[in-house]
Amino acid sequence: MAGHDRLRMVLEDARIPLDIDRTVLPVSAKHAEQVKQTQKLDLDGADLVTRTRNRLVHPEATQEPVYRLSGLVAEAWLLTCHYLVLLILNSLGYEGAYRDLRKRHGWASGTARVPWVA
Repeated sequence: MAGHDRLRMVLEDARIPLDIDRTVLPVSAKHAEQVKQTQKLDLDGADLVTRTRNRLVHPEATQEPVYRLSGLVAEAWLLTCHYLVLLILNSLGYEGAYRDLRKRHGWASGTARVPWVA
């Protein structure tokens, strides 16, 4: 089973959404659109995290998309942190509000309900 499939399964079991929110992760959304156009693949958040990690660890060419798209690695990192926090909260049975770590702007008090309760 591929890495993105394992990550997707864990996130789906925890009822954590896999969509790439354009308003929160604009560079990642742009990258997903480019991959869909050029490779006919639909990327979700699990794919984005795994593919970005794999391209950094195992580069195939000097012009990898992770290096060409300014901010892609940072957004993949934010998405990874977001998933990790939600997985920890889910494992603890938490059902309250949390701070979305994908969001770099806004008020610290800006929170949302965990997705498995909403």
